[in-house]
Amino acid sequence: MSARYPDTIRLLVDSFATLTPELQKAARYMVENPEEVGLNSMRAVARKAGVKPATVSRLSKSLGFDEYDSLREPFRQRLRKNEPEFASRLQAVQRRVIDDGAGLFDELRQQEVDNVRRTLTETNYRILVDAAETMHGSRRVYVLGLRGAYAPAFLFHYAYQMFQDNSHLLDTRAGIFADQLRGIGEQDSLLVVSFPPYTQLAIDAVDYAADAGASIVAVTDSIVSPAANAAAHTIITQNRSASFYHSFTGALAITQALIALLVAKAGGDAVKIVEEAEKQLSRISAYW
Repeated sequence: MSARYPDTIRLLVDSFATLTPELQKAARYMVENPEEVGLNSMRAVARKAGVKPATVSRLSKSLGFDEYDSLREPFRQRLRKNEPEFASRLQAVQRRVIDDGAGLFDELRQQEVDNVRRTLTETNYRILVDAAETMHGSRRVYVLGLRGAYAPAFLFHYAYQMFQDNSHLLDTRAGIFADQLRGIGEQDSLLVVSFPPYTQLAIDAVDYAADAGASIVAVTDSIVSPAANAAAHTIITQNRSASFYHSFTGALAITQALIALLVAKAGGDAVKIVEEAEKQLSRISAYW
């Protein structure tokens, strides 16, 4: 069985929920440490993952590979090529536009619709209800999304602060990112939006907030995501795209759902705050 590195990672992620705990342990290590997999033998990977070599062998076979070396090969190719994933995907999109632009557009549309359909599920609704309860009871709600994930994080903060005054949007301006987390604790919650390739600074912030006792609400692509490691609520969001960059349509849909649930919990107080905000915006001619 021959596979590309992105396809192998996707296979590990999609299969994760069906694996035994020991196989999950090995799979998580491989997803989070691709360089180590590409460089090391099965025994070395097993030792670093904290499992037996036989577990890594079983994982390989359960994923459809003949042996560990076949599973390892895409990781080795990634190291040899040293080719950024986005660059190779961008080239593929360029070729698609030239060869079949209309077909690519149809695929993009279907993929975005599918992302929302697979994200706004009954399972996620139950998780969203619990997450909204946690956030509603928080002293402060910290919001984090870096790089591409900034858009859904900002949308949540913007909508939330229209009816609540305890939201803190974390960003990297002026180099004071760490300062913004000062004082986070057990009475607070952190909403994080994070997708591959996971931004290191965001994961560091999640780990810090979790260590401080804050409740983590993770909007991410899988339960293997490092953003979900210490999360009280993990909302799995589909982010596939026929384009070169990951889709955030599912994450935006989750943002809208969370806002709706939190507005309902805020009750009449939210109405009063929004009415006052609308009057203020009208006085300063914010809208045309």
